[in-house]
Amino acid sequence: MFGVGKSGTFKPKYGKNNPSSTSFLPLPATFHQINRKKRLPLILIVLFIIWYIFFNSFLSPFSYLFSKSISKIHYPQAHPLTSTQLIETSSKYIYPPIEHAPLLKQLTTRKLFIEHTYKENGIDKTGIKSLNFLDDPHENLQKAKEKEENDNLPLNAAKNYFKNQDKIVFKPKSGSSSSSSSSKYPELVIVTAVDFNKYSLDGLTKIVQNRVDYAHLQNYGVYVRWSEEFLPILNNFQYLEDKERAKWIRVYCMKAAMFAFPKTKWFWYLDENGLIMNMNINIHDYMLKPEILNSIMLRDLPLIPPDGIIKTYKNARADSIRFILTQSNQKIETNSFLMKNDYIGKSMIDIWGDNLFFQYPNFPYGPDSALTHILQWHPFILSKTTIVPIKTIAASHKFKDNGLPGNLIYEDGDFVAQWSDCNNPSECENILNIYYNKLKKTPKS
Repeated sequence: MFGVGKSGTFKPKYGKNNPSSTSFLPLPATFHQINRKKRLPLILIVLFIIWYIFFNSFLSPFSYLFSKSISKIHYPQAHPLTSTQLIETSSKYIYPPIEHAPLLKQLTTRKLFIEHTYKENGIDKTGIKSLNFLDDPHENLQKAKEKEENDNLPLNAAKNYFKNQDKIVFKPKSGSSSSSSSSKYPELVIVTAVDFNKYSLDGLTKIVQNRVDYAHLQNYGVYVRWSEEFLPILNNFQYLEDKERAKWIRVYCMKAAMFAFPKTKWFWYLDENGLIMNMNINIHDYMLKPEILNSIMLRDLPLIPPDGIIKTYKNARADSIRFILTQSNQKIETNSFLMKNDYIGKSMIDIWGDNLFFQYPNFPYGPDSALTHILQWHPFILSKTTIVPIKTIAASHKFKDNGLPGNLIYEDGDFVAQWSDCNNPSECENILNIYYNKLKKTPKS
């Protein structure tokens, strides 16, 4: 029989009465390892604080050396497409000598460039370079050489002015005014590429003069380039004759305009097959103010009419828009569009103009199809883009066979008329004359 022992005869090995114990139950073998793991984050935080204080105090005498080494990082200076040289002008109306068009036709497009051969994946290919590639790196020597050539032969002058147009950039006059340099830039620049092989000298003059007249009246800028100047990007002389391929020049011309006017807020590309018909409308007051733009934005609109799955956003805000487009009854149109000149706008047009899209063979409408693809697959870009009614900036000429609904057709009083669907140079020029004659009869206020 078990007897009852004296008090304290049997003392628990673990418990309160055992000073070496903290538990009534045996401790697991990994107990101390668990405790160490719990303390690990605290130890790391303390070590980080000690390292931070020590590291800063140690490096402070050498901070000048570190900052000096970092400042040695230099990025290449921005430059035009075909040259590292610039020609600065204080005129906000930048356009080529239109009177050279007959001489450029006489020279032919091929004589305005350098054709060279190169290998790509072991295959011989022909490339196109600007004559600027042959420029003397010393600008003064190059200018003297060109002056002598220009004085000797008008054809040389036309060739040199053609290649140099890429170098021209706007630089405001320096004066005693306290206003910032950005305030001296035009708020908006109208951008157009013109083809000297498509329109006559008279037609080209009417197109460019139309932009200059409007810009002068509304205090805007103008940027016009020959379409042929962008052949080094197209890299194929035949592409100028391909209607859809040639549309890519709109994108490249817009990028060039942004370089030439770096501090301008908005750029408006208006195709050569179009005229500004109402000179009294200020486009900024007409549609760029957020409260005005908000009222004309087409929200929840299929990007591919009539029933495409991807649509413009219902909750898009006018003050976040960087890209303004129009849409016909078939697709997105790029014959008249506006782009805001900030880092988002520049990024958007850089993406759009990427060679990957240009080279893709299955875009039936060139840059129009590429842009539709981008908007469908990149929600951020779509959120910064809006479509407005086509009659706001691109009312269409009424062709006999295009079957456009009446809400897309130009009517007297509309801001812009465009005829991008004309089929040949003769038809395009005839339509230009129709609208130019209308414009002459319209009184200017």
